[in-house]
Amino acid sequence: MTHFLIRMLKLTVLILYLPFISYSQNASAKVKTKDYLSLALAYTNGNILPTNPFVQGENLSGKPLLYHQSVSAKLLWQNPGYTEWQRIYHIPYYGIGYSKADFNSRELGNPNSVFGVLGIPVVRLKKLELYSEFQFGVAWNWNKYDSINNPKNIAIGGGMTVHLNIGFNAFYPLSKHLDLGAGVGFTHFSNGGFERPNRGLNLLSPSIELKYHPAGRPDSRHAPRAGKLPRHNEFYLMLGYGDHQMVEHELDTNYYAVGGLSAFYLMQHTNAFKSGPGLDFNYWWSLTARENGSPGPVGWDNLTVGAFYQIEFALNRLSLHGGVGNYLRHRNYGNFEQFYQRVGVRYHFTDHISMGVNVRSINFMLAEFLEFHLGYHFINYTK
Repeated sequence: MTHFLIRMLKLTVLILYLPFISYSQNASAKVKTKDYLSLALAYTNGNILPTNPFVQGENLSGKPLLYHQSVSAKLLWQNPGYTEWQRIYHIPYYGIGYSKADFNSRELGNPNSVFGVLGIPVVRLKKLELYSEFQFGVAWNWNKYDSINNPKNIAIGGGMTVHLNIGFNAFYPLSKHLDLGAGVGFTHFSNGGFERPNRGLNLLSPSIELKYHPAGRPDSRHAPRAGKLPRHNEFYLMLGYGDHQMVEHELDTNYYAVGGLSAFYLMQHTNAFKSGPGLDFNYWWSLTARENGSPGPVGWDNLTVGAFYQIEFALNRLSLHGGVGNYLRHRNYGNFEQFYQRVGVRYHFTDHISMGVNVRSINFMLAEFLEFHLGYHFINYTK
């Protein structure tokens, strides 16, 4: 199971880079371009949010885990609007990063992360620039839960997790080649419930950063505006599959399949943004597991129905999406009583076929399962 998770997470990171590779190849075929490279070094020192009993003090030290720190390096590119996607997102930066974290806890260890980076400008003033930054990748080298050697660590149950960071960074130029940056982010580590216990870690991450531009900066302020691209609404069918274990059985070794069909109607609002409602039908074999975690009877109690609203941002063939739903029918939570969330990434191999991975969760922090999915898109072009 661990090897399968590793392969799928590597595939997810590969999917994240496919559109950038595609853009670069297309651009180089049409026009001579110059890549503006930068190297960023950052230091983070922030708080561990008390979102589970392990962090709150139910650990071997008997004390709350309050602080974390990390160092990171990022290799970034930014171009002055050579391609349509760069103009749509007002000249973003993108690249890859590596970080090393310290939680001051031998029960957690000192994990490493590798991740993709996308920085989208929010506002550009005369000197100061503010970006929203997204990081998505994998983290490893955790001291995971072990019933004998690490029995209190219910936060991290596997040797590898997802690394997810959403934040804002402001940059001020100190010279022609050097920027000083500062920002704050929300960081989440979890394996999506693939290996439990998996209460996860949630961090508030203030940072300072130095960014070096060897060849200077692109002219982002005079970039051409994006034209209106062909737009379409779509009816989207998604087959999803994952492994699931009830949280109350999190120290057990039994996992169960969960699979289903989702249907969405997505309306395109801008060149980059879509949204729309949908319905989820999923069959969870774990919902009727017995108190000792062993398989139980299977029937209608295993079926859940949810109503969902999804938003999407498109970068060529890549879609970043998320949203919130409510379980209309659920054996354990009750009907209309529990909201759930989905965050994920999808790559479109053709106009009609896509594949990707989502993290399904409740209460915005407790992962239910990793949802690997195959989709088919019925396209309706608009003017």
